[in-house]
Amino acid sequence: MQLSGRIQTPRDPEAGSANSSRSAIRRSNTPSAPEPQKPSTVLRWFDYGSVLPTLQNPRSYTRNQKIIIVVIVALCSFSAPFASNIMMPSFPFIGPSLGLGQTGVTLTTALYMAALGIGPLYHAFLSERFGRRPVYLGGFILFTLASVACAVAPDGDDLVAYRFFQAFGSSAAQSIGMGTISDIYIPSERGRATGFWFIGPILGPMISPLIGGAVYQWMGWRAILWTTAIFGVILLVLITLFLPETSLKLKAQQTHPPSSPSLNDTTCPLPAPVTDASPFQGQPTRTRLTSNVWKGAKFAYTYGIYPLSTVGRLLFPPVGLSSLYASLCFGSLYAISVATPFSFSEPPYKLGSMDISFLYLPACVGYCLGSVVGGYLSDREVRKAKESSEDGETYSSEVRLRSARWGVPLVPAGLLIFGWGLHRHTHMALPIMGGFVFGVGLMLTNGTIMAYFSDSIPGQTASVVAAYNALRNLIAGTVAALTTAALDSGLRENWYFTILALACLAGSVCLEVIQRYGAVWRQRRQQKLNQEAAPATATAPIAMTTIATQQPTTTASNP
Repeated sequence: MQLSGRIQTPRDPEAGSANSSRSAIRRSNTPSAPEPQKPSTVLRWFDYGSVLPTLQNPRSYTRNQKIIIVVIVALCSFSAPFASNIMMPSFPFIGPSLGLGQTGVTLTTALYMAALGIGPLYHAFLSERFGRRPVYLGGFILFTLASVACAVAPDGDDLVAYRFFQAFGSSAAQSIGMGTISDIYIPSERGRATGFWFIGPILGPMISPLIGGAVYQWMGWRAILWTTAIFGVILLVLITLFLPETSLKLKAQQTHPPSSPSLNDTTCPLPAPVTDASPFQGQPTRTRLTSNVWKGAKFAYTYGIYPLSTVGRLLFPPVGLSSLYASLCFGSLYAISVATPFSFSEPPYKLGSMDISFLYLPACVGYCLGSVVGGYLSDREVRKAKESSEDGETYSSEVRLRSARWGVPLVPAGLLIFGWGLHRHTHMALPIMGGFVFGVGLMLTNGTIMAYFSDSIPGQTASVVAAYNALRNLIAGTVAALTTAALDSGLRENWYFTILALACLAGSVCLEVIQRYGAVWRQRRQQKLNQEAAPATATAPIAMTTIATQQPTTTASNP
């Protein structure tokens, strides 16, 4: 076995001759007929009410049913950036009514981003234990209630606190959205599906400033938060009607319950969850108080502390390196978003809230363009890799990252145009064009990386995306806070955005490292997992780190 940048996989003895292999390539690139739909073997009380059927194999949904699910998940993913950016055009004007300065107002965004980083860790953990649907429902109930609390907040401190819970609830789709895509699509179809799903989160920064600016101008900033509450109610109705349970792992566990409860495998040693066994079990002197304390400690650890260990996925190099680069780019996005209202409300521009809201449109058009094109390019790289394989059905996951090369130079270029355009006080068209260029580059790279996550650790997409969300929102919150502080302290826009451009350019080296060594790292991880799972059969053939395009069973995504 050759341990090189590209894993050489043995040819399947049943693959047939070269001619039959080429026929298999053509068949694999043609959409297969959907499998017969079989109802789920277990239905819980919150599974009822969905118009779409709850199936035992979510990949047997029809094409139109999958499109409906992707649209609903995209709308759910839209909620977090929608609620975050809807207030940005009114930031310069909210502070006086609450007694907050620019730094205080920006703090609401920084803590909002912190909640978006922490929340997915818990949502991913719960979704892999109880399924996707209850997490969607619970998250958006919290989002709706927190939005109402924000709308009636009496002062700035309460607004900051309630915004934290608003972000925590809306972050449900940030991690399990990609998990839902992995549930219903086979690997060779995920790139394009991910691109269309990602339109949801990127439409948030485009539409929300327009709505926020208009609502503020007509009814004030509290009406903005009532708008988010109404949107939360609409999402709850859509989730109830059109988003059935899709978790492959949950359905496999319902069909074949494990002999003992366990949590997901991880990419590195993590603390094991507390078991049901109590150290006081069997001792006649155990009191009811002691038993209750033990049960409370077990519950607090399992549901309060253990989900935080999901960030351990970042220690797996393919996940950690790709997350680092994507997080640097995402943090730069919030630097542009925060700098826009403060820079354009001052001389020589002196724009109002409604005018400022239109400035976000070009960048978000770039997000949409980059997302759709990036998904297409990612799947094209996969098809090319399949055609060059021996059996026409396998490819290395890292081939997806080749399409990111088109976006890597656009990210720093857009940041430089934006920052230097503001510094020179040029016509507003120049920094706006910089935002557009940055938006295209951001989604050409980040959209591809999101699709790569579903291949890097199959069956644990929600946890991988949750770990990535924790890192990217930590960096984004830090950058958002530093942006206002840097501009207030006199640091010029040109040098601040030059620093961000250099950081993104240096971070792109991570993608080259993954393409060279990612397959080796994944193979070693698979070998370790196989040895731990079956020590007695350690000499059995090692599962290769390639992705099969055949239609999987309901347990295919479980490691």
